Amino acid sequence: MSEVKIRGIVLDSLNYEENDKIITVYSDEFGKLSFIALGANKASSKNNYSLNVFSESDFEIFKSRKTQSISKLKTGILVRNNFKIAKSYNNYLFASIISSVILQEELFYNKDFKLFDMLREAIKNINDEVNPFSNMVWFLFYSLKNFGGYWELNKCYRCNKASKIYRKFDLQHYGLVCPNCINENEEEHDYEFIKYLQRMDNNTFFTIQKFPINVSFEIIISKLLFSYYLNEIGIYSYPMNEILKKEVYKDDTFWEYTHKVLTKNSI
Repeated sequence: MSEVKIRGIVLDSLNYEENDKIITVYSDEFGKLSFIALGANKASSKNNYSLNVFSESDFEIFKSRKTQSISKLKTGILVRNNFKIAKSYNNYLFASIISSVILQEELFYNKDFKLFDMLREAIKNINDEVNPFSNMVWFLFYSLKNFGGYWELNKCYRCNKASKIYRKFDLQHYGLVCPNCINENEEEHDYEFIKYLQRMDNNTFFTIQKFPINVSFEIIISKLLFSYYLNEIGIYSYPMNEILKKEVYKDDTFWEYTHKVLTKNSI
């Protein structure tokens, strides 16, 4: 094992034997990795604060040579505790959904500075009550490409041609529909919703933060993202299941809500 220094966001903490913990972080230098923190459950441990879930910390570890093997913690120094996340159940769910996506996927065992910065900013914003729900939505949306996921927001998914105007966003196939391809029995969608999706697609996690937020649109987008992660990518998590229990996400309520929001200003 080689001794290295990393900065990491703590994604998971698991008690191991009597006094130890297995900690999983997403780090700036190596992506996702796990290490054993010996004696971390002892009251005298100096590393305790750096190991809390969602904390951002600097770690010295003895890194395993194998990517998915357990490393060993030497020291941990807390940089930002993000403890306020736990004071709000909704914010805790938002942060947990983000962490659960990274924890389940093997792709994240590689270094990705952009993902690290996005994760750090999302957790920070959720902790600081800066559009916590939107930060979860944006993180899931901008992480789609890490899984090979894709929504067609630059052209009509049916005819494969770009158009100046689109009539709807197909909620089952995750693609825009142009005037020539919309069926007579299909409802047209509010053009502001289509522009909202395109604006997300044309920005990054960091630049989208400066634009006005439409919570009604983002509730719909979040439900679509949850469905996409589950049905297209194959990622399911307990926090996602918990948030889907909310009344607005229940099928009958959601489709009624979607119809009301998306057909209000159709053209």
